[in-house]
Amino acid sequence: MSGHSALLVEKLWQLKRRIDKGACPGVEFVHLNALLREPGYRSDVLRRVASKGSPEMQTLVREIQANDTGEPLTAKSRDAVLAATPESRRAAKRSWLGRNTLLALPVVSVAIAAVAGFTAFEHRAIRIQSDIVSDTVWKTGNRYILEETVFVDGATLTIEPGVTIEGENGSALIVTRDSHLFARGQVDRPIVFTSSQPEGKRQRGDWGGVVLLGKAPVNQPDAAIEGLQEGDARGRFGGTDATHSCGVIEYTRIEFAGFEVYRDNELNGLTLGGCGSNTIVRNVQVHRALDDGIELFGGTVDLKNIVVSGAADDSIDWDWGWTGRVQFAVIQQHPDVGDNAFEGDNNGDDHNATPRSEPTFYNVTLAGAGLAAKQHRGMVIREGSGGHFHNLLIDSYAIEAVDTRDQVAPLVHSNTLSFSNNLLANTGSLGRGPDEAGSSDDDHGFDESQWLRLPGHDNNIRLESALHSAARDLSSPSFAPRVQLRQMHATPPPQSEFFDESAVFQGAINPLARRSWLTGWTAFPEA
Repeated sequence: MSGHSALLVEKLWQLKRRIDKGACPGVEFVHLNALLREPGYRSDVLRRVASKGSPEMQTLVREIQANDTGEPLTAKSRDAVLAATPESRRAAKRSWLGRNTLLALPVVSVAIAAVAGFTAFEHRAIRIQSDIVSDTVWKTGNRYILEETVFVDGATLTIEPGVTIEGENGSALIVTRDSHLFARGQVDRPIVFTSSQPEGKRQRGDWGGVVLLGKAPVNQPDAAIEGLQEGDARGRFGGTDATHSCGVIEYTRIEFAGFEVYRDNELNGLTLGGCGSNTIVRNVQVHRALDDGIELFGGTVDLKNIVVSGAADDSIDWDWGWTGRVQFAVIQQHPDVGDNAFEGDNNGDDHNATPRSEPTFYNVTLAGAGLAAKQHRGMVIREGSGGHFHNLLIDSYAIEAVDTRDQVAPLVHSNTLSFSNNLLANTGSLGRGPDEAGSSDDDHGFDESQWLRLPGHDNNIRLESALHSAARDLSSPSFAPRVQLRQMHATPPPQSEFFDESAVFQGAINPLARRSWLTGWTAFPEA
């Protein structure tokens, strides 16, 4: 390695160390190996430091650029690196460390060793600012920063276990219907989508969220996703393939997402548009979203082992003909924000549009916030949506457990809407919702309270809470029920490849289980 190269290596090391000490706000981390070996990465770092750094940092950037040939700084062999010439050592002495040879040589040695590949800095930060148009792998050990809305367009993005993706303000990840996302975390190494802000300063809406689009049926002509500028063809979704796969999201957390693109048009934590039944969404948490936690626009995608905590609007929202299945889901309302745990719609323009929204839920816990500053409903079903709700535990919803709207009776009579074997605890006013007589009648005289209490529906309504107080702990919650298994009026889930037929209990957590399926991969950070 020449003295010229050694000087450049040392200046790059100096740049990295100053960034590590916070000398350039907005540039939080630089990976030394990449800085040395990858000219494109080096050029991007220098550009950002020149833009955001102090005059001293800008001067250092100019010195580096004056000596940078744009080539990888890679030694031919380990011996060549370790046998740095006397000239290179003398050059190092003339660097910013001056005459302090005892300090200069170890620093340069560390940097040069990194060129040879001996120094492994974990959590390498890679900035993503362009669309992904060829098959790409985001690798374990790296940290990826979304600078803007990034489309996966005509390609497959694979994310390995343990990867963290940080979204800057205005960014999002959108997987178009001709693409796939394979985000397979592990219980001890979840994939985490979160804010790029430092821990303790993160908040709802710091970035956009994750969007998957597919080719399964929807009942809205020319369907396009919320949150994108009108006319962007990449936001289109829907088709005729009910089994289409958008990919896999497993053992994954999505935090602090959901920004407003323009008035009344926001991205959610996780948006699934027209995703088919071969899509796998399992062991996924959406935490502190600014809008909905998960919104589903049509499609047939199933959800299993789902947690939505602290959504500022609805926790799970569906529209436009979604017919998927859900088992084992936990919704936690926060006391200061949020609307409904579930908001189910068919189509606002045509309540009878087909395919009609008709999802099926088993073993769900809806943990309300009780008489908090912000009060909630367990679910609102409207605009022609059907649905089947069984083995649910709906607890501490101060307004009411269930609110139906629009034409409901025909859906109930045709068994398109059913609600049985559920436990409703500490909801409404003594178990009943608001009076909907007269001008408050929004469902053509349908009486939800009477419907829930019909013989044969086997719904259990109790005045006291069925959850421990820990269910309302915002940082370390537990959703185990207070009710014993023998007190539950549950029904066996259907026999299928999807449902766990042994889950003959109410709520998402088996009252006999010693360990919850939330353990190990979920988290509930405040900021």
